[in-house]
Amino acid sequence: MKPKNPPIIRPSQRKPYIKATRQQIDERRGYVARLLEAGATKTETHRAVRQRFNIEWRQCDRYIAWLTKLDAPDT
Repeated sequence: MKPKNPPIIRPSQRKPYIKATRQQIDERRGYVARLLEAGATKTETHRAVRQRFNIEWRQCDRYIAWLTKLDAPDT
């Protein structure tokens, strides 16, 4: 699938950035959730997500934080 707009490269960026679609985000979060349920460490999760989706570890950390926030009990 070809992106509609060319990637944006801002000053000091190492990689071009294209915003993910909602479907891509849901797929990535589901994959991270399955890895965490299987008992993968954070490093293993970073490596697997990078290989499959080609995203940086910081974005992977955002997905992990979002998932753990959902699992936290309401106070």
